[in-house]
Amino acid sequence: MINYHSIRKTLVVSLMILAGYFMTGCAGRLQSKPVYQQSGLALEGYDPVAYFLQGKAVVGDKQFATHWNDTKWHFSNQKNLTLFQANQEQYAPQYGGYCAYAMSYGLVVNSDPEAFYIENERLYLNYSKSVRKKWLRNYRQYISEANANWLEFGGN
Repeated sequence: MINYHSIRKTLVVSLMILAGYFMTGCAGRLQSKPVYQQSGLALEGYDPVAYFLQGKAVVGDKQFATHWNDTKWHFSNQKNLTLFQANQEQYAPQYGGYCAYAMSYGLVVNSDPEAFYIENERLYLNYSKSVRKKWLRNYRQYISEANANWLEFGGN
């Protein structure tokens, strides 16, 4: 008997790998920097603190910037910058900002800063909003699997 669920799951992950590879060249390996960056900015310039305080993706301003973990971060205001500087680990996305769903399969794939989810005061990003829908169906299991895989990649 053919297991269509397994075939579909494999196909989705394969497509994510190919898309990540062709779009960023980072599928299957980490960049030389521990945080996924687009154009040299963490979260493509979005404010990591705003996810927690405003519950949405907010573009940062280069006027409110800092460097942390070998990466440049932008913030929408001074308050958010100050909060981040006081506790970077609290506000930084899990798995270096790479796609949490892909990481649950042991894959390194870029992410979309607007495809986010917060669970237990932790920020998780996904490759796209459609991938986030899949992630939400079983996110607790995916978090557990991604945590183990991230450690294998040398993440903390």
